[in-house]
Amino acid sequence: MDNLIGYYLNIGTIYVLVGFAMTLILYYAYKKDFFGNFWTVLIIAVIGSFLGAIIEYIFHDLIVLMTKISGSINIFPPIVISWLVIYIYHKVSSRNDRDE
Repeated sequence: MDNLIGYYLNIGTIYVLVGFAMTLILYYAYKKDFFGNFWTVLIIAVIGSFLGAIIEYIFHDLIVLMTKISGSINIFPPIVISWLVIYIYHKVSSRNDRDE
């Protein structure tokens, strides 16, 4: 039981780190304007990262050839979906700024 908890904790930590890395890149490196602050973007990115994990689970057969970490975690879908969710959030928040 302890190994199973550690396994899922490891996977969850990796997805949170992927969302955090995408937040750092898009919020600070590219200096994008977002509605809210850093923490809002971080929550959106982590949600996107877990959505990417769900998509990876559903379409596992289609993306099985992509890079894996530790032989069990595919980080490509969480990175892509996390970026996509932040990008959509940026477009929506910049559109709201123009309307006001």
